[in-house]
Amino acid sequence: MTKSPTPESNARDISALTSAVDALVSQFIRPSAQQANANRETLETVVEGLLNIEQRLDQVSGTIESLAEIVAQNAEQQQANNQQIISLGTKIEQFDERLEGTRLLVAKNASDIAQVTQQQRQNTLDIAQVTQKQRQNASDIAQVTQQQRQNAQEIAALVEENRAFRESQQSQLAAIIGNARRIDRLEQKAS
Repeated sequence: MTKSPTPESNARDISALTSAVDALVSQFIRPSAQQANANRETLETVVEGLLNIEQRLDQVSGTIESLAEIVAQNAEQQQANNQQIISLGTKIEQFDERLEGTRLLVAKNASDIAQVTQQQRQNTLDIAQVTQKQRQNASDIAQVTQQQRQNAQEIAALVEENRAFRESQQSQLAAIIGNARRIDRLEQKAS
């Protein structure tokens, strides 16, 4: 025959249940909730870091586009310089022809020789200037090429950093999911 519960036995049972619930909350549910909150904060930090990396990648892309424009401009300048060199080469050929004719007429027209000599000096100066421009362009292209290499290295480093962030995020997400499942199990046991 089963005894009827007395107020004292009910009080003992309630006290035992209260102690069990308190232990469950203090030892499992509260630490799991705190861990979940900490994981959420970490995840927000990781997301912020990823957004910063994305901004840096956008900046690097902008720099690369600017460098590409500079390279294109240098290429156009180089082409213009080449045209000038061709033009100067044609002028020199024409000058050589005129010089030959002047030699034949030297006795007759000394002033023409002086004019042609002056033109030759000017052509030489023009050639020297074009040569200097070519050297400067070659130096500029070398600097741009070096900058492109550095940018490529920075991009590779950023991609690697992004990959590491993603792996860390996935690990933290797996831990959060594991904690959530553990809390669910604890809640199910508690109910």
